[in-house]
Amino acid sequence: MDKISLAGDLGSGKSTVAKILIEALGAEYYSTGSIVRAIAEKKGMTIGELNVYMETHPEIDREVDDGLIALASDPRSLIIDSRMAWHFTEGTFKVYLSTDTETSAIRIMSANRSCEHASTLEETIACTRARRESEKKRYSEKYGVDITDLTNYSLVVDTTGATPEEVAGVIISSFEKWRENREATFCYLSPERLNYIDDEHDAELLRDLSARLERGEDIPEITVFEKDGEFYLDSGTESALAYAFNLYTYLPVRLVKGEQGERKYVKMKNSL
Repeated sequence: MDKISLAGDLGSGKSTVAKILIEALGAEYYSTGSIVRAIAEKKGMTIGELNVYMETHPEIDREVDDGLIALASDPRSLIIDSRMAWHFTEGTFKVYLSTDTETSAIRIMSANRSCEHASTLEETIACTRARRESEKKRYSEKYGVDITDLTNYSLVVDTTGATPEEVAGVIISSFEKWRENREATFCYLSPERLNYIDDEHDAELLRDLSARLERGEDIPEITVFEKDGEFYLDSGTESALAYAFNLYTYLPVRLVKGEQGERKYVKMKNSL
């Protein structure tokens, strides 16, 4: 059976979205996160402390990894909530859930899981970044992979401004397309998440593209690149703004390699 692997930023809503997918697709749930949290509690550590501990105690990773490898031959339909299932479990639809840093920290604090957050938003943001860097370092040294490289995944979907139901809907529709073409990749971002090129846009073209969207017609492609958790517009400014003006939850974009260079960028609220 086809399987979906869910990775993503801390606080991106993986477990909540997984529950919706399980019900919609009749799948079962497998979570390495719950396994790791149980280990942390048993050792009396925070998640951050356990991540540092695991840098010099590879036997913990090995136990988790062996379980992921075995899932490839598991006959069940599975939703696998794991940082590394995309790498270890062969043949999955590889999904990455992305969210901005502040939203991530707020969600972590609201979930109130033991060992996962500090007492203030600022401290939780700092702890979240430190934990992410620890995981990135460990996986890079141990496996030679960059878990923050979004080209690893079949689908990247922004969860910052969307409901869990909207996120699950995007995953299911993209999953169906992927089953027809397993080389296909997808990326959906909230208009507010994107950094726009700080330049004049073509107002007449923008009006035309907005009207075409209202009629359900295709408009020119939007390309973006990602750096340190931020997404930057590479091309398709008027198309991106047309989606925003028409109040779409998501922009369908294509991820490309890119650099900011000399271009200046602004967030949505400063670009209109």
